[in-house]
Amino acid sequence: MKILTLTKKLVLASIIVALSTPLLATQAAQDAVINVQGAGAIDVTPNAYSVTLVVEEEGDTVGKLNSQLDADLRSIVKFLLNQGIEEKHIQSMQVRLQPRYINTPQGRQQSGFTLSRDINVTSTNLETYDKILDGVLKRGVDRIQQFNFIAIGEADAYQKALIAAVKDAKQRAHLLAKELEVEVGEVVAISESGGNMPIPVMRAEAFAKDMSMSLPGQERVEARINVSFKIVQ
Repeated sequence: MKILTLTKKLVLASIIVALSTPLLATQAAQDAVINVQGAGAIDVTPNAYSVTLVVEEEGDTVGKLNSQLDADLRSIVKFLLNQGIEEKHIQSMQVRLQPRYINTPQGRQQSGFTLSRDINVTSTNLETYDKILDGVLKRGVDRIQQFNFIAIGEADAYQKALIAAVKDAKQRAHLLAKELEVEVGEVVAISESGGNMPIPVMRAEAFAKDMSMSLPGQERVEARINVSFKIVQ
């Protein structure tokens, strides 16, 4: 009787395995996907520039430093406005105050403060950027934090690059599917990726000299996406 019962159990287990195998194979086929990366790029000509100017003052009292910094700021802003840069394109809200230290025989000791302020400027007049840099250097700017030729309306260019990346992903998926003798199904996942490299910090004088022969040229706007397509067997 025990042998008969054991035999029935083995037969039942074999039937379950036999029935489960096609189901597992079907499920695996349904879960099969093609993962591809699509890339798109659009070339645009910069029509503006942005620059961050840094003004610094060092001294013993914060009040005196602030007065000196405000005087420099007023002179710089007045010059920029006279050059046709709109007030809305000049921002100077970021202020930093740091204690200054020196090494003495008695050890490291505080010796006053360093007060700095950033001035962010954007202009669409590319022909006068060298004149702008020369002018602000004469009016108290100590460091140029960043300078970029930019394309106003770049968001539209990026959207076009994104559409090109989608088309590229579709083409790649269909090429792979053709070689594998399968068909491309619906999209099951999509993600976007990309990034920009930061511009190195330069001293104002060195930066102005380096930029003297620079031209904006063209800027490439790129978009990359990852897409997963379902495979149709």
